[in-house]
Amino acid sequence: MNAREAALKALFEVEQNGAYSDIALKNILRNSNLSAADKAFASEITYGVIRHKTRLDEIIKSYSSIRLKKLSVWILSILRMGVYQLFFLDRVPESAAVNESVNLAKRYGHKGSVGYVNAVLRAVAKGGEPKYTSLEAYYSHPAWLIDLLCKQYPEDYKKILAANNRPAPVTVRINPLKTTPEDLANRLLAKGIDAGISDDTEGLLEISKFGDISALEEYNEGLFTPQDKGAYLAAKAVGAKKGELILDVCAAPGGKTTQLAEDSQNEGKIIAFDIHQHKITLIQKNAQRLGLSCICAICHDATLPKAEYIGKADKVLADVPCSGLGIIRKKPDIKWRKTPEDLAQIIPIQKQILETSSKYVKKGGVLVYATCTVNKAENHDVTEEFAKENTCFEKIHEVQLLPHLDECDGFYICVFKKL
Repeated sequence: MNAREAALKALFEVEQNGAYSDIALKNILRNSNLSAADKAFASEITYGVIRHKTRLDEIIKSYSSIRLKKLSVWILSILRMGVYQLFFLDRVPESAAVNESVNLAKRYGHKGSVGYVNAVLRAVAKGGEPKYTSLEAYYSHPAWLIDLLCKQYPEDYKKILAANNRPAPVTVRINPLKTTPEDLANRLLAKGIDAGISDDTEGLLEISKFGDISALEEYNEGLFTPQDKGAYLAAKAVGAKKGELILDVCAAPGGKTTQLAEDSQNEGKIIAFDIHQHKITLIQKNAQRLGLSCICAICHDATLPKAEYIGKADKVLADVPCSGLGIIRKKPDIKWRKTPEDLAQIIPIQKQILETSSKYVKKGGVLVYATCTVNKAENHDVTEEFAKENTCFEKIHEVQLLPHLDECDGFYICVFKKL
């Protein structure tokens, strides 16, 4: 199996069986003998096709004599991969994009489909891109999501759409209890991994050419945690300090929980809630890897109050479940899976978690509400309603981070202080 075949198998799992692309690809690559470079190439093709699916289909339609619905998932995926390589991967020669696609068609199609794939891709290579008739086709987003972004961000929505189709930079948070940004950067650079200290966010490194991040010695030593800048800033907004009782009410997989522990120099008490027991185990493993002993992970539903912590917490972080529209760069499946109904159903849960979380905050304490979405109905609208109904809480900071402006996930952060 080569890189292209691995990508094809992952795409088939996504299209045919409804698998999540990251899980499907991880399972396929784990059981392969591909080199690190080939695994990276397979990942690039898989995520690239999912990001640009509608645009790729528009190109194929312009040159195909067969309706796309009539094609098997295998052949349609092969065509999408071929077109993606022709238009989005400059380093791949045209001949390789076409010939390798034909080879895949020989394995996963029949004699007629081999000639069809060859003819379509050669015509695409010769004729180029068509004139796109809609934003939905050009930006490869569903119409409902384009409409939502257009209404909420009329000046920026096209920039957000374009940013969603670019791969996110990979950043890691250094563990200040074990290393420094300079020392970790030097260790990674010595291994051929590009590592640069963030210019505007202390404690983060941007890395590339790293292969399997969880296989790195530095990761297993607990020197760093993969984390986006937006998530990092959400946890920073809590302002964790030594000796404080801090609750993280929607904690899994523990990225922000462990950051709160590191920021408190492992000398506070961090209580982490999650509704699923297997995720509690994940939080505990992350804490152990990082050498953190001040975290207590508890299986608990964040919508329900836990009596022993009411009025006791110095600070509370409510990074609530959301639509995830701010992390499409990392998880392009989201734009094809989510519906307007999903967004409407999650908002009452967000409101309930925020209301419950506020009960834990003692006088003078801090409450932080955060999401990884750009949907204002889940963000500003929720916190405005909360502030009107809870006058003992004052908004002291509110920010909406956007991928095209802030080079991070689309994160919303709102900080309240209890008067």
